[in-house]
Amino acid sequence: MRAGTCLHLILEELDFADLSHLRPLVARKLSDFHFDNFDEVVCDTLEKTLRVPLGEDGFTLSQVSRPSRLSELEFIFPITALTTERLRKVFQMEELPLAIDRLQFAPANGFMKGFIDLVFEHEGRFYFVDWKSNWLGADSASYTPESVATEMARHFYNLQLGIYAVALHRYLERRLPEYEYEKNFGGAFYIFLRGIDLSKQNNGIFSTRPPRKFVEQLSEIFHGNS
Repeated sequence: MRAGTCLHLILEELDFADLSHLRPLVARKLSDFHFDNFDEVVCDTLEKTLRVPLGEDGFTLSQVSRPSRLSELEFIFPITALTTERLRKVFQMEELPLAIDRLQFAPANGFMKGFIDLVFEHEGRFYFVDWKSNWLGADSASYTPESVATEMARHFYNLQLGIYAVALHRYLERRLPEYEYEKNFGGAFYIFLRGIDLSKQNNGIFSTRPPRKFVEQLSEIFHGNS
């Protein structure tokens, strides 16, 4: 848990396009959390993370400037009569295994509140990133796309992904003139930091672009509409 928090704080402060301050930043944060002798490992992991190709056109996070990103984007929106049955109905539309049978809660009313680790813009499209420090094994071979997809389902990260997609969709509707989902919504990256390997570029990354219909229907479910 502490390791994940430390990595999140480093990534929040790090300038992706200028790594000249990477090593002193890592040294300072590791010292704050009383981690010794991990500087090289952490620096190597972060350098690879910023260089690994993402998306269909293979852009990298090193191309994302500070003005083009928001860290820890807060969201809050109301929910009404949210049930597992309604969630199941929406998630069955997509290939996002939710392990819904293990998810049980009473009908929920109130507010959905959270923080998205990173939102950024690249060539007119907006993406969100969730950093994961989960331990799946000792090397990149343990973070294959199949293993990562299993981990996504096991921990209900696909539900989190849906919530974040709705939050970003609503944020862009309010903030971006002439916003169109198909044109402006880029998608999601769940980056399992321990599994990033430049020689096996699909390892450690779960990426998807939920269809507009899925995001809109999930948004309606949160409002209590079936």
